[in-house]
Amino acid sequence: MKQPHPKRACKGSTAVFAVLLLVLITFVSGILFYNFVMSNISFATNTYNTQMVALFLKSFSMNATHIVALIQNTGTSIFEATNAYVNGLITSLVTLVQIAPNAVGSAILQGDFLPGNTYTVKLANIFSTEVTFQVSF
Repeated sequence: MKQPHPKRACKGSTAVFAVLLLVLITFVSGILFYNFVMSNISFATNTYNTQMVALFLKSFSMNATHIVALIQNTGTSIFEATNAYVNGLITSLVTLVQIAPNAVGSAILQGDFLPGNTYTVKLANIFSTEVTFQVSF
């Protein structure tokens, strides 16, 4: 004689399949998210490294109130200086500094500079691409 199939055994297998499906969906989503993040990090690193070697100081001049720096951008994208520092302190840029690829642009920093001193100047943008140099007055 055939034994009847208990209903409780069927209910348990449905829960197991549901848990396995959730684990599988989570695993696949994790792999997709990992690939997305790693591709963005790789892009940002390549862009940063390209811009980092792209800035050169051509010349500079200074007086008691301003430092004027001529910077060459040999990279492939526009460089926009958003921050300026003199001896580690934030200083103001007189005009917005945007330098096109393969062009020379000027950055004018305003401050009070004393004769006989050497100043460390740093221009940076939001991606931490920077050019640092020392000037003596």
